[in-house]
Amino acid sequence: MSSFASWFQQRPWALMVLCLLVLGPALFIHLGLLPLQVDEPIRALVALELKDSGNYFVSTLQGVYYYNKPPLYNWLLLGLFNLTGSQSELVVRLPTVLSLLGYGATLFGVVRRYLGPKLGFVAAFAFITCGRMLFYDAFHGLIDTLHGWVTYLGFVAVFYFFEKGQWRRLFAVTYALTAVGFMLKGLPSIAFQGITLAVFCWYTGHFKKLFSGAHFLGLGVFVAIVGSYFLVYSRYNSLHDYFLTLWDQSSQRTVAEQPLRASVVHLLTYPFDFLGWFAPWTLLVVCLVRRGWWQRIQAHPFLRFNAIVFAANTPIFWLSPATIPRYLFTLIPLLITVMIYFYDHFQAQRPWQNRVVDGVLLGVLAAVALGTLAPPFVAKIADVPGLLWKTPLVFGALAALAYLYYAVPAQRLVALCAYLLCLRVAFNWFVLPARYKSNDIVPYRAASIRVGRLTKGQPLYVYKNSRLDNDEAFYITRERGSITRAVPVRHDPGAYYLAEDCYLDGRRYRRFFDFVIDRHIHLNLVKFDDAEPDPATAAPGCPPADYEPGYRAK
Repeated sequence: MSSFASWFQQRPWALMVLCLLVLGPALFIHLGLLPLQVDEPIRALVALELKDSGNYFVSTLQGVYYYNKPPLYNWLLLGLFNLTGSQSELVVRLPTVLSLLGYGATLFGVVRRYLGPKLGFVAAFAFITCGRMLFYDAFHGLIDTLHGWVTYLGFVAVFYFFEKGQWRRLFAVTYALTAVGFMLKGLPSIAFQGITLAVFCWYTGHFKKLFSGAHFLGLGVFVAIVGSYFLVYSRYNSLHDYFLTLWDQSSQRTVAEQPLRASVVHLLTYPFDFLGWFAPWTLLVVCLVRRGWWQRIQAHPFLRFNAIVFAANTPIFWLSPATIPRYLFTLIPLLITVMIYFYDHFQAQRPWQNRVVDGVLLGVLAAVALGTLAPPFVAKIADVPGLLWKTPLVFGALAALAYLYYAVPAQRLVALCAYLLCLRVAFNWFVLPARYKSNDIVPYRAASIRVGRLTKGQPLYVYKNSRLDNDEAFYITRERGSITRAVPVRHDPGAYYLAEDCYLDGRRYRRFFDFVIDRHIHLNLVKFDDAEPDPATAAPGCPPADYEPGYRAK
């Protein structure tokens, strides 16, 4: 064992190479296995409807105007659909993985420039392997990873051009990136830009720059990019509801829009939730608990910048009770950069902070490695193909890396990165197939695909206010190659309709298929044999006539 550890100690690049080799399997194995869920089908469905409508500026969801997000992410997704010729789950999730790799490469390049290649490597892989990212968001097709990357680029552009004294480029480039972020996710990008510039310029003694011609040039860049989109959009639809919805999307998660009790609980629990979401790397915050920590940060301009931007933007989330972890992808790299610097800088001195971190992590790594011997004895996992060779391989890899973490102190952070990537491979092999077998959306997907194939080439409408979730709507639309719309103004006697049971009372119809979706909603695929009844005679128990299908616009 000592020879094994010595070999890695003499070749510090070896563990880095291992991380790079395992990165692909960790991110791609079974990436397309599970059906789309959470907000994934919304992103994919909006992209499909842009294509089907032929209007790439006006977004719809189930044929209804969609205002929650500008369309840049949907354009990117649609480009991948066209490039690959596929609209599969894997392709829907590909932008997340590519954005994560791009974000990691950016972190490496930036941190390497100011703190050296080793810490650059660790910063990149620490972000990729933090708990929330590696074991949840990295395999979901959502906007937030790309948005976080664009926002982080804006942060570091502020520091980079400030160092060079190039204020025009600083404002022009950061506002261009803010415009890109806005076109991805709306108003949060403006908040990040405004807070970062205001606090940074004040702290560095350049507050007057906010009233300079260079700043107005940057504002002009933003207005030119975003304004061009809205100018084109206004030719097709009113902007009033669009702007109102964008504002509501940003304000609804704040203290002002949430119950008082939820706000108080969030204020008290947010720091602990934050540490849990991004474990195990957030354990390194212990390394900041030392005398003179702020003076040391102050002495290093890049560390100071990371700390100031993190502190300045944190209240956005601390004061928003409805914050969810993926919104923080813009900030966590800033904290990671500071934490790994403090851990690495004092590692040779072995202070109590580093000993606590090392002791806790070593215990967790050993326990988790032993836990990977359990899959053959877990009923839901026992039938995974290749279990008898995958189990010892995973255990051997994790046990070896846990030993290297113990035996090679200079490479502990890199060993932790490699360990977490191998653990994600185990997760892909054992957990994702088990989830597939128990996932409620799997039968919903099969039923939706059948509906799409039965109605392909024929008109299909969602009848009245029948509730069709976006999960099922995506698969139906994908199979049909045309939008599944709300009921038309006039009754179409040759069309198919998806209707809940309550809307069929008193109607003459032919049922071609029926299925149950989430929330035990029973839908029927029918054609009506009678004329549309008077709306006043709608069957009792149905949603009222003015019911707004809010579930369509999450």
